[in-house]
Amino acid sequence: MSKYLIAIYLSLVFIILAIIQVGIRQEPGPPAVEVQTSDKGYTPLAKKLERVAEESKKAEAEVRQVKVDDEFEAMVFIPAGEFTMGSPEGSHDQKPVRRVSLGGFYIDKYEVTFAQFYAFIGLTGHRKPRLAGYLSSSVTEDLPLFIKPLNPIVGVSWDDAVDYCQWKGKRLPTEAEWEKAARGTDRRKWPWGNEERSEYANLLGDDGARYTASVGQFARDVSPYGVHDLAGNVMEWVADWYNQDSYRLLPASNPAGVPDGESRVIRGASWNDSIKRAQTSIRFKMYPEYRDVTIGFRCAKPV
Repeated sequence: MSKYLIAIYLSLVFIILAIIQVGIRQEPGPPAVEVQTSDKGYTPLAKKLERVAEESKKAEAEVRQVKVDDEFEAMVFIPAGEFTMGSPEGSHDQKPVRRVSLGGFYIDKYEVTFAQFYAFIGLTGHRKPRLAGYLSSSVTEDLPLFIKPLNPIVGVSWDDAVDYCQWKGKRLPTEAEWEKAARGTDRRKWPWGNEERSEYANLLGDDGARYTASVGQFARDVSPYGVHDLAGNVMEWVADWYNQDSYRLLPASNPAGVPDGESRVIRGASWNDSIKRAQTSIRFKMYPEYRDVTIGFRCAKPV
């Protein structure tokens, strides 16, 4: 190779290396991290909680001023007789399916409301409900939205529910009573029938209610006896201790639950549940001291 060709070759190499070096120096690196030096647009958690507490106090004050119309104190009579309890398509704790006989009883037409429970608090000094955003931080910030006079009370334990019902001269319904009031004698899957319609109740989905709704607002969520919100709005405490074998162990006449246990039964679904969980035969369990924004109750009394 001639010395001229060698010189040309080396020149080309140097030119290529120079281009590469320039490219490296000019290639953009990762975007610079901007340090936020201003609090604009940011609210500290303590401030958020302070705002929630202030708005909750304001909502509670408004609730205390409301006198509930007699319509919301109404009870519905459930006649004595047999009905089918359980579901052959359900889980183990809904079996065996059996015929159960109940005496006549009354059950609240609507779930107990904030206005009713705060009237109880005002006259007895009972503790207030404990609302907490168990589901997400956004729920925590929205807790004042639950505190409305005709929305179902939430944040109450099983004992709170028992105390309220006793104060009213009532008691919690047994789960057999609750199921009969919800499904009637024709074994319907939902209070309105066997058609899967999530928009009929306040459930998870596009039903127009973000959280709880005023009791009775969903006019189609009504049982054959005229009892409202047994599918959605809030889950409801009932009297029984939970046992997965209750249907096998208990008598077929006026069953009142096993004598003891760790969890109490809750029935019905809430605003945060799917239509599948709203079926009249489905049973849930929860520690009796638990308080949550998805659980409320209604009362019953014997004839």
